[in-house]
Parts: sequence; structure tokens; C-alpha cells
Amino acid sequence: MAAAATMRAMPHRVVSPAPTDPECQGCSRRAVLQGLAMSAATVLVGCQGDSTLAPDAAPGSATTMCGANLCLDLDDPLNAPLTMVDGSMIVDAPKDKILVMRTSTTVVQAVSDICTHAGCGVRYDRVGKIITCPCHGSQYSLTGAVTRGPASRPLQKYLTQLDPGTNVLTILL
Repeated sequence: MAAAATMRAMPHRVVSPAPTDPECQGCSRRAVLQGLAMSAATVLVGCQGDSTLAPDAAPGSATTMCGANLCLDLDDPLNAPLTMVDGSMIVDAPKDKILVMRTSTTVVQAVSDICTHAGCGVRYDRVGKIITCPCHGSQYSLTGAVTRGPASRPLQKYLTQLDPGTNVLTILL
């Protein structure tokens, strides 16, 4: 009884919530837990030296506006991924982020990088020749058509023109 009489109430400490990640934009608990599970699965399976998902372009890819369109000089080292078949990069357009993929020596595909399901950035799977959304598993053809949901609308497709003489890629906006 004497010990109970000497115990005092501990003061409560108020902790401010952690700042939200600006890239998350309202991530749900489920999305965070799925991301953690995918990371753990990757660790358990082991890292492969050659990922099937092509990386995004480094910030500062060399694009310019040419009239109402977007032009990429493929001789610029910042645009080097697009000089090789299966190379890809993401470029900023005035009203969109665009995933650009070199699918053959003469064909370049361009679609919006924004998944139509929840707005996540999509990725080019150069082995499977598909576009995937890492957030919820939607899949698209290289022309942006939905091949597996939960997305129900296609990605915005952009026409491209590759001039082999000047080595300039034009994305028609």
C-alpha cells in the first residue's frame, strides 16, 4: 500500500504528427503497407542487377518547345536513354508528365506518366513490353490502352515524330 501511495501520475507528452510526404498526396494506410510488403518481398527474393523496369530520366532532360510541341534532341547526352531500343525516360510537358519509350529503331511511343486510376506515376516494363502502375497494379499497352485494372480509362497518348536526319524527336502536344 505504501508503494502505491508514492506513485505519481506521469505527464503526457504530445507528439506532433509527422509531416506528410509531398509525393504521397494522401497515401492511404493500405498503400503504405502494400509498399512495405513489396519492399520486404524484394529483399527476400534478392536484388537483381538488371531491373525489368526502366528508370526515369534524370532531372533536367533536354527538352525544348518547338511551336506548340515538345522537342528532344537525341544527340544531347541527357536524352541518351532514347537512343537505344527499350530506353525510356519521363519528360515534363506544359500540362503533363510524359513517359517516352523507344520501342524499336524507328518507333518511339509517348503516353501520360499519370495512371488514370489514382494518379501514380507509371513505369515501362521493357521485358514484358507493358506499362505498369506500381501503386495498384494497373497495366497498359504501349499505346496507353488498359490491359488490366483497376484503371478503367486509357493513358493519354501523344503522337511522336522521329527525324533521323536531325536526330530530333517531336512529341505532338
